Amino acid sequence: MKERIKTIVFWILLAFTAAAAMVTPWACANKKENNSEKETMVESQEAAEGMLDGAGLNNVEFAKSLDGENVEKAQEQAERSVVRLDVQGNGAEYFGSGVIWDVTEEGIIIVTSRHLLEEGELLRVVLPDGRETSGKTEGICQVKDIGFVVVPEDLTEKEKVNGASSDAAEKTMLVVSLHQRIFDTLDAESPLVVLGCSEDGVGDEARHAVLKDKAWFREEFGSDIMVLECEAKPGMSGGGVFDGNGNFVGMLGGGSGNDAAALSMETVNEAYEEVFGRMRNTEEY
Repeated sequence: MKERIKTIVFWILLAFTAAAAMVTPWACANKKENNSEKETMVESQEAAEGMLDGAGLNNVEFAKSLDGENVEKAQEQAERSVVRLDVQGNGAEYFGSGVIWDVTEEGIIIVTSRHLLEEGELLRVVLPDGRETSGKTEGICQVKDIGFVVVPEDLTEKEKVNGASSDAAEKTMLVVSLHQRIFDTLDAESPLVVLGCSEDGVGDEARHAVLKDKAWFREEFGSDIMVLECEAKPGMSGGGVFDGNGNFVGMLGGGSGNDAAALSMETVNEAYEEVFGRMRNTEEY
């Protein structure tokens, strides 16, 4: 009974915290036309990497799973996949986090929290290499609290932000790696790192997390929720949860106290299919 009460209190607090996911009736809205006619397509990692050639995308590669668990190296790799999204709404400017999810002919696909994109106008995307660029919201999933932003192909301008050095501007950005087998083995003993952004930084808010529940279905979220023992600050929503091998395993939705909620990489992949008509391949590493 005590555990049930604690659970109820956690989700009540989560619903009202500034960084928490917003709960609304199910809908998945793609801002492109004819979404219902799109054909589901699973592409191999090799084919996706081929899109980088000649696409005009500077300093972007697909991350690889590390050979063994190394939390320090995993965090260093993950930092190259996290972006900051600056938004303006209700007369104020605020920010959130996002993760480089894929690369297509259109540009870089970033996944983030839906509530961040719904609450205001996207002003800029601050990339891991210190550049800022424009971005376009391509689709949102209401209950799942997932949204996608496309950064255009032409990223040649070397505009630096926050005093970024020339070395930072040359840092390779990474599309997150997805590893189904490792994801399936995650448990409370698995080392996890949560990465988000501060007001003045990119991927600079890091937390070590413990997995408390990997797949707890919540009807109000429309999906399974990962429950983590981890403090999450406002602005970290949309950031990534990474395993000890550097693979993306979930997207942070919000938190309360020492508990946080995340949407698994499988849930994000389902949302990606709903919006874009294709999925990331999680079986080829």
